[in-house]
Amino acid sequence: RPCNALFLKSGLVFQAPPNSVSMLDVGMLVYAGLFVLAVWRKVCFYWCCGMWLSILNYMSLLYLLVGTALGYLLIGFYQAAQIPVDVVEYPELKDLWSVGWLKPFVLLAPIATCVTVALGWLLTESHIFEIHKRLSMTKHDRAVQIIALPTVFGLMALASMLPVFELTTGSITAEMLKSPWYDFQPLNILSLFQARQPGDKPASWNDAKLLAFWRYETCMYVADIFEAWVLYQFGRLVLEQVRESMSKEEETSALDSETPAHLSKVERDLQDSHAAVTSLTWVGTSLFVVTCVAQSAASLWPYLGGSQEDQEALMSHLQVAGFVTSCAAIYNLVVVEQAFHRHLEPLRPLLKFMTVKMLVSLCFLQKAVLTGLQIFNQYLPGAMQTVIRRVPLVGDIVHLTDLQIHLFYPALIIYECLLLAILHLLVWKSNEPWYKESQKESLNYTENDPLLLKG
Repeated sequence: RPCNALFLKSGLVFQAPPNSVSMLDVGMLVYAGLFVLAVWRKVCFYWCCGMWLSILNYMSLLYLLVGTALGYLLIGFYQAAQIPVDVVEYPELKDLWSVGWLKPFVLLAPIATCVTVALGWLLTESHIFEIHKRLSMTKHDRAVQIIALPTVFGLMALASMLPVFELTTGSITAEMLKSPWYDFQPLNILSLFQARQPGDKPASWNDAKLLAFWRYETCMYVADIFEAWVLYQFGRLVLEQVRESMSKEEETSALDSETPAHLSKVERDLQDSHAAVTSLTWVGTSLFVVTCVAQSAASLWPYLGGSQEDQEALMSHLQVAGFVTSCAAIYNLVVVEQAFHRHLEPLRPLLKFMTVKMLVSLCFLQKAVLTGLQIFNQYLPGAMQTVIRRVPLVGDIVHLTDLQIHLFYPALIIYECLLLAILHLLVWKSNEPWYKESQKESLNYTENDPLLLKG
């Protein structure tokens, strides 16, 4: 089997064999990075001791993390893509690319991820510029987090595909099953430039598949964390906009001496109902965030010495809880949209709600629909299955193998993230009038403001 040559500036040439690919657990890396950035946002926001953090604000650091992880994934992905499918070690792979359109569909996904990240950063920069001017800082900050959703979700979808590609190359060894930091052991870094030793026998198919699918799920759970957090931030943005609109109406009524007394009572009742809806919305979205964090933590349980049997039992319960809490969170936002639509008109709520709910809904519904179609097809008579197989695209999808689904599904999500990033350019512009309604935010800081924001 021919080897790939890696040329360095020094003129040295190292032979990197096709079966030496990387095994860093990107999901765990991003999980830790998101936690650190959440703390950094609370401490510094966009200023530190009165100094503007041009590059070191948490959003710029997020895109730095995304860019670093994306570079690593691109190298590993296309390196693995050049390696022939190892049907000798794993005969189960002989039909991997039996569907003609699947391979180009999957191989173009990383390019779509790069475009998604670029579009997200360009739009984010326009909002950060407004934050630098101290104009509606809170609104713009919530907006940039929402804008980052397709970027982070697309990145994690790409990360979930890499271990599946590594599975097809026969490069997963028994040693790789022991640690998420396999690449960062000194001897293993050097092995990237050495041929695999005779003793480095690939793991068995079942063990290798278990590792690949495990890391696949870990990446998707990390994406769910950010998705839940964005849903929470969008809920806060919407309810703050409603409260701001109601406050303006109250001020207008107070200045109007002809306002009937019963209308003032109605306004107070409306404010009370807003407070109740706000509390209920926080319950739904907060539970969704907590459930997603628990899912991600549980997916790392085997690294901490736990058994995979216990993990599977726990994950099955958390998946049900995640589905229920996500439905509750989305329903809460739908109720808010319908109940306070008049107050949200400056926000152009239809498109904004659609962009936030689209990815959440699609991710949960798509997986259920794909699984349901495949199960339904299995119970059909043989003649009907033959007819369905001849239906363009649909026939291929319902007959995809488990391994093919684990490549097709994240690639589909990546293209949807690209579509969502394009919609964000139209929906989340930084110069919309509703941002300017609050104008410059007060510089009278409270105990709830970031600790190092005060100069």
